Amino acid sequence: MSKRNVIVTGAAGGIGLSCAKTLLSDGYKVAVLDISDDRLNQQFGDEPNAVQIHLDAGSTESCRSAIGDAYDRLGSIDAFVHFAAIWSGTTWDKSDDAEWQRILTVNLTGSFLLAQAAAGKMIQDGGSIVLTASDSARVGGVAGGPAYASSKGGVIALTRSLARALGPNGIRVNAINPGVVESPMTENWPRTLMEQTVARTPLGRIAKPADIADVACFLVSDAARFITGEIIEVNGGFYFD
Repeated sequence: MSKRNVIVTGAAGGIGLSCAKTLLSDGYKVAVLDISDDRLNQQFGDEPNAVQIHLDAGSTESCRSAIGDAYDRLGSIDAFVHFAAIWSGTTWDKSDDAEWQRILTVNLTGSFLLAQAAAGKMIQDGGSIVLTASDSARVGGVAGGPAYASSKGGVIALTRSLARALGPNGIRVNAINPGVVESPMTENWPRTLMEQTVARTPLGRIAKPADIADVACFLVSDAARFITGEIIEVNGGFYFD
């Protein structure tokens, strides 16, 4: 990228933290967004090229104001990388409309509102948007319930829709489909489930946050300049039998 101002959501932990740290070490200026102001400050308080911004991805007002604040403080937006999400393992028989509303609002509607606001700031000069889906949308969930899997399936459709719409403006839109990742989202999963996942993964381990974050950094870079509308599987070859 000739310009190097990037927004990363979910930056206080897990994949988002790894992505933001990598971009900063590579010389980017990064707006780090998360719902936890304390954790953002713990991770980036001493980093001069990190701009800390509060984000509640379940709030329309917060999505729009956070992107606007990032634009004002960075001076431009060249890429938007979105990892903020919530997980739910509620099974089909116990899930209700409140559950669906909560999960879809954060994971799908939030993804759209943030991408929409970021694209509006990139419309003149182009840029890159990277969203996060999940293998749950492909295999029906490993531990995630139907609301979570459906929300991530929606992100896949959203990615392809935005790629088609924004391509003429020089904005690339891609998504990453992670498998199971060692992160705060999975830290309380049963050990037996994690062992079963490893057994089904040809590379023989669970993903580290950096395994996913490095792909996002690639998609932001000029090396991915002719890639758009793609859903990149990053799962170590995981399959569901």
